[in-house]
Amino acid sequence: MIRSDEQIVLPDNKTLHMIQWNTQQPEPAGVLMIAHGLSEHSERYSHVARFFTEHGFLVYGYDHRGHGRTDPDHHGFIDSNAPSHFDLLARDAGHVFSILNQRHPILPFFILGHSMGSFIIQRMMQIVPGVSDSLPDGIIYSGSNGKPPISIYGGKLLSRWIMNRKGPAWRSQLIDNLVFGRFNKPFEPAKTRYDWLSRDRAMVQLYVDDPSCGFVPSVQFYHHFFSGLIRLHKHQPFAGMSTGIPTLIIGGDNDPVSNMGKGLHKLTRLLRRSNAGKVDLKIYPGARHEVLNETNRDEVMNDLYSWMQSLL
Repeated sequence: MIRSDEQIVLPDNKTLHMIQWNTQQPEPAGVLMIAHGLSEHSERYSHVARFFTEHGFLVYGYDHRGHGRTDPDHHGFIDSNAPSHFDLLARDAGHVFSILNQRHPILPFFILGHSMGSFIIQRMMQIVPGVSDSLPDGIIYSGSNGKPPISIYGGKLLSRWIMNRKGPAWRSQLIDNLVFGRFNKPFEPAKTRYDWLSRDRAMVQLYVDDPSCGFVPSVQFYHHFFSGLIRLHKHQPFAGMSTGIPTLIIGGDNDPVSNMGKGLHKLTRLLRRSNAGKVDLKIYPGARHEVLNETNRDEVMNDLYSWMQSLL
């Protein structure tokens, strides 16, 4: 596996850090674009890239604004006057997709979005006009969820109240605890604050030890994130321009983000009702939030590869 790094320049002159993992096979089988989750970064998917490059794919992962090497000095804060930072992240994803699709116009193209990345890709398919000119051949949503709970409206109001008093860059432990604090409760007594991520203690420890993971996002980031999730599920039709694109939803039945898998069933029904095309659902017994970092991650990646192969 050969890795290279580059900077993607966005329409507002912001640059995103992107990694390309190249296959050593002479004829690439396809392209896989990865959109990572909240409070992490693209390099955490290097083992996923290794698997798929060994199977002939070109793999790309980029760091969202406020994450990783895109914004190493202010993780969890987006310096922009855009009215919706959530939509801004979705447009960023659309821009990356357009660039990669132009580089590889003939190859089959797949997108993998994990957790927050899955919501960003869903929103991308709703609002980014250029994506409709050349649709991906398949989309994978990992660690996702259906319609958010009613409590998200309270989170939106509370984050705005705190932002108005403390400023947009303020880090609110209260908001962060409201979002993540309850996730570890099913796994008490827990060794770390992040046991809800995976049963694999080594993978959890890598997250804990990573200075670019687990940061508390700014109250502004949370406010835009809550607002974006509400808009995402109010959009009609939900599928938007993703109509007809094969979709695979994967997750664990011990993932608190999806209410122990229940939200994945809701998302599946929602996509099917909105004519999103062929929608498959795979839930792994015992798995937690990061199925790609779980004890059965080899099984998960083989399942993804088999599903992608079925579409070629």
